Amino acid sequence: MNRLATIFALGLASVVFAARADALQDATAAIHRKDWPTAVRLLEPLAKAGHAVAQWRLGLLYYHGHGVRESDHAAREWFEKAARQGLAEAQFELANMVIYGLAEVPAGEDPARAAAQWYFEAAMQGHAQAQYSLGILFLTGSGVQVSAEQATKWIGRAAAQGHADAQAYMKARTAAR
Repeated sequence: MNRLATIFALGLASVVFAARADALQDATAAIHRKDWPTAVRLLEPLAKAGHAVAQWRLGLLYYHGHGVRESDHAAREWFEKAARQGLAEAQFELANMVIYGLAEVPAGEDPARAAAQWYFEAAMQGHAQAQYSLGILFLTGSGVQVSAEQATKWIGRAAAQGHADAQAYMKARTAAR
């Protein structure tokens, strides 16, 4: 009987996983069609259940006010939930909100440092825009120590992935030598 219960549980889990994948695909298709109400309706239950991609996408809808009232607060909450699960896209969006003053950080915490930490998390996963943004922080010393070496490292990684601004920086840097 115990083996039968295990088989049943695995079967049920695979059905639930498939349903979530279908709902996420349907929500993504709704976003591409700009059918915001459908996207929100499909994403909300997934996001509330802890699905990181759904949380990130729902955060984007709140950030832009698509299908919901625009809310930096709600966007930040959804981005942070997904970011804490390790989703690079959400880590990047959260870093942007923090660095541009759209999301508060705890009292006494340096927003630029908090943003740098989120950029770093996303950059380590190969997120090109986060790599470039982190490199810029190293150039300016915002939230990190000024380091031309670290700036070149991160901007170079973004350039290697085809990031246009990073490529332009690396080309100008090489020409200046």
